Amino acid sequence: MRNHLSRNHLLIINGAILTGCAVFDYAWRTTILTGLMLILPFIDRSFALPQLNINAKKIARWLVCIFLILILVTIENDYKLIALSTLLLTALPEEWFFRGYFMTRLEKSGLQPYHANIITSVFFSLLHLPTQGLWGISVFVPSMIYGWIYQRYNDIVTVILLHGLSNLIFIIYIKHYLNM
Repeated sequence: MRNHLSRNHLLIINGAILTGCAVFDYAWRTTILTGLMLILPFIDRSFALPQLNINAKKIARWLVCIFLILILVTIENDYKLIALSTLLLTALPEEWFFRGYFMTRLEKSGLQPYHANIITSVFFSLLHLPTQGLWGISVFVPSMIYGWIYQRYNDIVTVILLHGLSNLIFIIYIKHYLNM
């Protein structure tokens, strides 16, 4: 029981470290947060890498997402670099940390999947507040959807690709209407 408690404490500490670094908007914020989201799960010895268990259905989902991303960057040619950076520097570290690590560990600590998804989505939204203001709260619903997809299909790659696709759609077609 003692090891179980210490594992949960490490999850809280990792979440607190990430939250503490996310609270303010400063010069190296994105770089530091990206690094922390990629590295912090490895500090937790009870963390297990998400299993890919590649099958035809997963490959089909990946190909559909990749195809949609390629269509977007073909239509909007100026966004190729943005598409790559949003996939590698935003979607990958955020989903790796929040779905692959944080939400999974919350579930393993005994929380119901729905509650783990809500808690994860709240923290995911809070991470976006310093740079996006109150619009940061708007990522709560997509976060819940990403969490549900991850819980339903146990497929981190699909969630990363969907996150990247939705960010790209937002950047290309929606952001300028919101005056962000």
